[in-house]
Amino acid sequence: MRVFTSIAALAVAFCSTALAAPSRHTRSNPQEIDLEVQTSSGKIIGLINGTTPNVRQFLNIPYAQPPLNNLRFHPPQALSQPRETIVSTTLGPACPQIHGTSASIDNTVVTQLNFNGPTAEDCLNLAIWAPLHTPNKKTELLPVFIYLFGGGYTTGGIDVLYQIPAQWVERTQAHIVISLNTRVNIFGYPGSGALEFQNPGLLDQRMALEWAQENIAAFGGDPDRIVLWGQSSGAGSVDLLNFAYPDDPIASGFISDSGSVFLNNQKSDATFSNFSYVAEQVNCSSANYTVELECMQSVDYETIEAVILDYEEAGNNPLKFVPFVDDISIFGNYTLRYELGALSDRPAIFGTNLREGYEAAPWPSDPETTAANATVANGYTDYAFLCPAMLTTGYRETLNLPTFRYQYRGNFSNISPYFWFGAFHGSELPLLFGTYGDYRGPPTAFENEVSYTMQDFWLAFARDGAKGVEALGWKSSADGDGVNILAEMKTRKASTMIPAKEVDTPCTQAVIDTILGGANPFAVVV
Repeated sequence: MRVFTSIAALAVAFCSTALAAPSRHTRSNPQEIDLEVQTSSGKIIGLINGTTPNVRQFLNIPYAQPPLNNLRFHPPQALSQPRETIVSTTLGPACPQIHGTSASIDNTVVTQLNFNGPTAEDCLNLAIWAPLHTPNKKTELLPVFIYLFGGGYTTGGIDVLYQIPAQWVERTQAHIVISLNTRVNIFGYPGSGALEFQNPGLLDQRMALEWAQENIAAFGGDPDRIVLWGQSSGAGSVDLLNFAYPDDPIASGFISDSGSVFLNNQKSDATFSNFSYVAEQVNCSSANYTVELECMQSVDYETIEAVILDYEEAGNNPLKFVPFVDDISIFGNYTLRYELGALSDRPAIFGTNLREGYEAAPWPSDPETTAANATVANGYTDYAFLCPAMLTTGYRETLNLPTFRYQYRGNFSNISPYFWFGAFHGSELPLLFGTYGDYRGPPTAFENEVSYTMQDFWLAFARDGAKGVEALGWKSSADGDGVNILAEMKTRKASTMIPAKEVDTPCTQAVIDTILGGANPFAVVV
């Protein structure tokens, strides 16, 4: 359980904060900088560090009850403890997860895109990065991003070096970013025959959104301007949540980097076989699903993780614990949901990277001189990302929903150091978070330009929705069916609009039919 601060600990926290602030930073009224914020989760005490001295950081805020014991595998439960005091100066643990061991771009070379922090089952926490000064008036409240991490619904968390937004907030002083830890793998998407709600991980995300709506004004954020933004499986979650809560999305807009409901990473399993297999391995097997579930709630979580890992290391295809079709929060036919208009009317951005699939393709024997198999890599790109984005945009156009589409083409050596990486899956994130110059050398002038351009587009969208990005020259997909090319390397243009048909040539009818048939490109090599 969480340990709350004593008076002595508070004194240490205040001293540490004072020492962390650089001497060159002065202010006439220290009370203007609010490092104690009252929320439904308690009084949250944050910090300012010397690296980003104009950013208040609140790094470990619980947003739901710990999902322990009889709460394991169930939807998150609301937390109300306003009288507690929480020193929130270090990132909280992420939820239990099993990391893949296969070589890939981010496992082997660009490791700053991987989660690298501690884990624990008491993990439903979020972090907030806010400008130094809290607005004095309600009319001055700032737009907010809630970021959902990627990781195939299996791994991930806040503590990813390339995905810490402090430098972005330092630059703009005009927005707030929230990042959160949610349940993944079997703990987030169990698929048990005893459960009505099969997707507690997705419901964790929704509860964090509700928490922000209730509490973010105390940090200076506008509860009416909260953009839900995610990458990869986080992008898929953003889109899934848009359909799960069509009449009450809370979010004012959605941004999906490399993902949508047509990622087709959802699972149906009428026999609940994966959960029951794990239960059998830990002596919880029962013909009664309720008995099976209750037994699994009493097993140490590391033991459950070990079963899943041992199964994969034995040479089997991984046991899939991903969004589960329950027709409550996850649906089996999203084409039908579009036909029914069963999604919110909020504006959305959908985008992909030029070389997405090189992250998922088999690792070459000598990656410094030999590229991954282009046929396999391009197949992943087309089936999992590019053509689903085209489909999504088209369906939204038929419903007259404001939609903006991009393709990122950046190829910067400090992010893509091997000759064949290019704009691989996730490579746009350092430019958005402002962390692109932290590893493998300083940025180029063009890299800086691309970063600022992308950040400004995202912020304009958060500030004023469709009108915001249109004012910067990004046309909606309905206006000329265009795609915003971000980081066009040949012409050195940070942003340029081109017709979608120039991007979508791989999306033949056969590819579209395969996607609409529900094929998961990650289940087999395309």
